[in-house]
Amino acid sequence: MTKFTIPFTIEPTSDEYVLSKNYEEENSFKLTVPKNTQLISPITLKIKATAEDLNFKLRIELEEGSSAVIIEDWSSDVKSELVNFESHIECQANSHLKYVILNSASSKTHVTEKRNSEVHNDAICEIVSYYFGSKKVSSTLQQKTVGTGAEVNTNLVTRSENEQDMHFDYEHLFVGKNGNGEIGMKAVAQDKGMVNLDGMVNIAQTGGGSAGYLQQETLNLSPNTIVKATPGLKIDTNDVKAGHGSSIRNLNEEDLYYFAARGIKPDAAKQLMISGFLGAELEKIQEWEGVLERVRGMI
Repeated sequence: MTKFTIPFTIEPTSDEYVLSKNYEEENSFKLTVPKNTQLISPITLKIKATAEDLNFKLRIELEEGSSAVIIEDWSSDVKSELVNFESHIECQANSHLKYVILNSASSKTHVTEKRNSEVHNDAICEIVSYYFGSKKVSSTLQQKTVGTGAEVNTNLVTRSENEQDMHFDYEHLFVGKNGNGEIGMKAVAQDKGMVNLDGMVNIAQTGGGSAGYLQQETLNLSPNTIVKATPGLKIDTNDVKAGHGSSIRNLNEEDLYYFAARGIKPDAAKQLMISGFLGAELEKIQEWEGVLERVRGMI
């Protein structure tokens, strides 16, 4: 592969994919999985440890019939004050992408990111996100079905504590016919943490036969948090299935009394509640032992 300076390391190095630089656009990079290539090992993109501001764009393209698992890892070694990041995913016909985002960046970091995907005929794009780091996160994500029978699934897990400000705006836009997919957003808020979850299932006039669902769940462990969850539906055609749900669970004195009666102190009780609340989300990554260990460490 051609050598050039990039803001992340990539493992494993392989001739089965192509990493290139877009010289027409500053700080822009592209990762391509060629046609009918089935990658066995996950690709890990680890953002380099730096205290300097980061500003870059990443394009992921799975060509027809290919499949891959890609892990985007922002570790606590990323101490940038400001991060501006854009990513675009394109899944061509009959391809399958699982994309995992791990954010445990420094508590000094302010992240602004814009993510989107285009998913073509009978392709699948699954995005699983874990945000436990950064001082402030403002994240928008739109997954769009542009082909017939495309599937998009998005899962978010986040925790806000110690005055962290976490804002996520996620949308599934069904443009092609017979699309399918779900958005799941789970958040834990404690101390003086702030969480804002905006979700939208949007079925366009051309998206007949599509089915979309949105679920938002928040566990609130402190009276000093600010929590907001806003689900939305926009349906512009008939013959579709769509729905949404939202719930906020507050820790109360009765819960603490229940734990105390069994000799469990408040801090340990809160940790048990967090682990139980997020337990099902760990099942989505249990096949990748290293990733599962990282997420458990973040929790």
